[in-house]
Amino acid sequence: MLLIKNATLLDESNKMDILIDDQGKYKEIAEKIDISGYDECEVIDAEGSLVTPTFVNPHMHLDKVYTSIGGRESKVETLEESIKIMHDRKRRYTPEDVKDRAVRAIKECVAFGTTKIRTNVDIDNIANLVGLEGVVAAKEECKDICDIQIVAFPQEGIFSNKGTEALMWKAMEKGADVVGGMPAAEWLDSYAKDHVDLVFEIANEYNALIDMHIDQSKDMFDRSLEYTAVRSMEEDMEGRVTGGHCTSIAYQNQSHADKVMELLKMSDFNVCTNTQTLAIMGIDSEPRTRGVTRIREMVDYGINVATAQDTICDGFHIYGTGDPLDYGLICAYTAQYNTPKTARIVFDMLTKNAARIFDPDMKYGIEVGNSADLNIIDAPNVQEALRLRASRKYVIKNGKVIARFERKATLL
Repeated sequence: MLLIKNATLLDESNKMDILIDDQGKYKEIAEKIDISGYDECEVIDAEGSLVTPTFVNPHMHLDKVYTSIGGRESKVETLEESIKIMHDRKRRYTPEDVKDRAVRAIKECVAFGTTKIRTNVDIDNIANLVGLEGVVAAKEECKDICDIQIVAFPQEGIFSNKGTEALMWKAMEKGADVVGGMPAAEWLDSYAKDHVDLVFEIANEYNALIDMHIDQSKDMFDRSLEYTAVRSMEEDMEGRVTGGHCTSIAYQNQSHADKVMELLKMSDFNVCTNTQTLAIMGIDSEPRTRGVTRIREMVDYGINVATAQDTICDGFHIYGTGDPLDYGLICAYTAQYNTPKTARIVFDMLTKNAARIFDPDMKYGIEVGNSADLNIIDAPNVQEALRLRASRKYVIKNGKVIARFERKATLL
């Protein structure tokens, strides 16, 4: 048994106690809990710190992490160039190399309080299934500290990359959990639609969720997002399809964007914005475009919007730490969320909104009967947590303390 005392919960005005049973489930949540009737019960005094559900990172690329330690050679700093940078690195993948880098990233993410990660893994005729093999091995090694979902991700396209169609089916047999896509990688619009249709075909065969990189350029003529939203309704997959990035809608006229956002709302479509990677959208003349989706408008529409790390030090993005409070703060700045109320919107993107993407059927949150996956954060509220990227005093999974992270500066 574990008792957490004096916790500040997100929707409670008074300090609360949380009792966790020996099965790692929340047993009781109340202002004061008497444990005198229990023989053994560990006690943690949160001392008024913020106690929240575990962070969920719904968009990562664990096969690529740390491939650009020390920087990367780059001339133009565009998305297209970043893809080419990774081609040579992927040709040199080994299962052991991928596994070692992925395990390092998973452990660092866990130390920051993330115990659920959805990762894309490139499936193409460059890496074949080597990256998948390495990430599957990393998933197995880290299964006690982190729940990992693997997305079969056709980075180079399906029909424009010979052999990828067959590899996508093989990937689902060899450990992928979610069907990914990237229709913008296809050479023709007709191929892009075929690409989306194939993703739905594979998902139906394996009863799998869908998570695609969609319309992630500044091309206002990209139209895969609305097509995918409609297909999700046709296939009765409302709430089970996610679009990553979705930046093209920001460059489309308002009337068309409103139509698309209405479709996203109707189809219960999930959107994951990755604001840290706005750095790879290209170098503009002033005033610079931001390279992110219509975050505020989508939230106002009632669309489920989450945010995620995406990359850590690879050919796309030389920064990244795996800390949700880092990329959450960047999201707050990018979306211009600058009040305590809107700070909570960002925090929800890191937690419950991301959890809906990870598993729409999952029982998530600090509620009796749910798995006790939570963080004790050294801050009194969400805006201070984000502002300070505060220490994670305790990271708890299934009722057990698995990590701590301390952010501390000392004045000499």
